[in-house]
Amino acid sequence: MLRSFFCTIIVCSCIAGCASKPAEVVDNSPLHPTAVIERLIVNNGIKGFFPSESTEKHFVQTNMRRDESTFKGTGTYSSYLIGNKSGTKIWRIDRNLQWALNTEKDEYTECPLKGCVDLSKQPPPKQKEAAQQPPKAKHESGCTMGIARTSFTVKPTGEKKTINGFDTTGYQVAWIVTLRDNSARNSTSTLNIDVWTTPVTRSIKDALDMEESYARAFAGSTITSGKQAILPADAAKLMSSYLSSSLKSGDLNVFFDAGKQLDKIKGYPISTKLAWTMNGNACASKESSNEESQSDSISTSPQGLVSGLAGIFAKKKTEDAMNDAEGEPIFSFSTEVKLLKVEPLHDSIFTVPAGYRLISKP
Repeated sequence: MLRSFFCTIIVCSCIAGCASKPAEVVDNSPLHPTAVIERLIVNNGIKGFFPSESTEKHFVQTNMRRDESTFKGTGTYSSYLIGNKSGTKIWRIDRNLQWALNTEKDEYTECPLKGCVDLSKQPPPKQKEAAQQPPKAKHESGCTMGIARTSFTVKPTGEKKTINGFDTTGYQVAWIVTLRDNSARNSTSTLNIDVWTTPVTRSIKDALDMEESYARAFAGSTITSGKQAILPADAAKLMSSYLSSSLKSGDLNVFFDAGKQLDKIKGYPISTKLAWTMNGNACASKESSNEESQSDSISTSPQGLVSGLAGIFAKKKTEDAMNDAEGEPIFSFSTEVKLLKVEPLHDSIFTVPAGYRLISKP
């Protein structure tokens, strides 16, 4: 009798437990092949100015795209001002719409495909602008440099390893550019790159082809299928910004033209780590507080996040970061591919989730 009583309790408990589970929502949206691309990016900033880490995950079909991103400052100063940021955007070419999702508040905004006018991107007040600008190369006023010679070497290391499921082969790259000013003073730019590439398999090619098809449908632009720049675009932008006031007109393009030889490396880059240094005295600055106070700089702040309180501390913190980075590379940068494949996914990932509230519409 007692045994029967306990059995009844157990059965009733199981039934109650099952009854408390929410009904599973079945996704009935169509399944279609979807390119899935995920990357991790670590940027140590120019001379330690605003180091950061970000992840980017893309879901792409020929007429739809979803981007999920996270961004955080990794330095004492940048982590305080920036913290952790995340965002999700969906582009629907077939509906001529773009949605931005706030996944924390279950809200979204709706814009035309190419985006709404973003008033937050208007030029910041001058007092805030200084807080948003990392340093440029210090140089003598009015002095410019030209390219004297370049050297580029690619050395296969013979090493092989598996990175995130990709079978990769290692290469070491040394890209050296000698810069000379009108007084025959020289500086040497050295970019060292460790890169691991994988063969472009059918799965990788399918993913890249799908991304290319979307780019063509979105804006008529294309990317070279099966190719990915060894020198990441964000890293090239930092180098260009740092040198923009020092090189002669037109030489900046020549400088980066030499880097096109990186495309000769075989395979698709899965892991890329680079460090850039500049040594020498071409256009060496005359140290004076007056010149330093008038020195130019460029803005590469992440999405204009530095404002308000930043203006009070920016100059001192920038100088502290540069002093700490003395003798270190101007910047170091790394990217790593986590995912690159095509898999069947439900079209629901390209729609606004049920229950989200529309907060703005053009």
